[in-house]
Amino acid sequence: MTASSKTLSWMVTVLIWAGALAGAPAFAQDYPNRPVKLVTPFPPGGGTDAVARIIAEKLTQKLQQPVVVENRAGAGGSLGTKITAAAAADGYTLVLGSAATHAVNPSLYSNVGYDPIKDFDAISPIATTPLLLLVKSALPVNSVADLIALSKQRSGNASLNYGSAGTGSAQHLGGELFKSMAGANILHVPYKGAGPAMNDLLGGHIDMVFDTMPSAMPQLKSPQLKALGVSSLTRNAQLPSIPAIAEAVPGFEMITWYGLFGPKGMPKAVVQRLNSGIKAALDDPAVQSKFLSAGISPSWSTSEAFASLVQREVVKWREVIEKSGAKID
Repeated sequence: MTASSKTLSWMVTVLIWAGALAGAPAFAQDYPNRPVKLVTPFPPGGGTDAVARIIAEKLTQKLQQPVVVENRAGAGGSLGTKITAAAAADGYTLVLGSAATHAVNPSLYSNVGYDPIKDFDAISPIATTPLLLLVKSALPVNSVADLIALSKQRSGNASLNYGSAGTGSAQHLGGELFKSMAGANILHVPYKGAGPAMNDLLGGHIDMVFDTMPSAMPQLKSPQLKALGVSSLTRNAQLPSIPAIAEAVPGFEMITWYGLFGPKGMPKAVVQRLNSGIKAALDDPAVQSKFLSAGISPSWSTSEAFASLVQREVVKWREVIEKSGAKID
């Protein structure tokens, strides 16, 4: 190779590297340049859907591109989550995950179709919320203690039952934890989302639900139901007249979390852009007001801290599920 050809080859290499280095920040600055799809792996009307719509509205303003919520329900939240895992890792398909989809389902289902760590980039937590214990108004109880006593009196076809957003959902796990700690006799009735379960409670077709605050609070004025307790260790500031379940069942606590995830391999600059957008959205007084009115507590951290939280939660719920023997084929 001549000196001139060596020089030309070196110049081409430099130009290629310069282009690559320039392209990374340019991509970050250009993102997003089209609508972003936010998959919600549960039907409309539930807690996940409520959080998704509140945060999507504000993210649309922060990102200056539409953030479109798409409900893809099924398999206790696993269907929409699996769809997102298989999408392009470009930041244009995201999923609002939760403790159910990213900590419980991978151990609960024999073949969930995704790995919560290997198949996703954890972008940011968004919120936490306790559950509300709601019963149909016709049930002859006015307290958690009354409910436990009634459940022990009934058996067989007369047993009390509770609905949930699906097997492995926060509502299901909250109900099972209650049964275990209170010694209550209640049967689980899984639905394809919290919305359908709530509809059947309002219709008097089931006895109770353990529902997340965002989907439960809009129904509190309904004459078709009664609120008996909240699943935090202490009473909720928004509902001070409703006792903590722990007042009747010492130590009872069930808090669920929601967070934003994307397919594994997203550009770090895009993850940071979304993380910053979530923080700005959660700092907005209008979002805080909407969350507060729905019984939701905003929750933000770096993407790295959120990834660590998910890893801890996966281990925690794997141990719980293995000990319980629960498994879905």
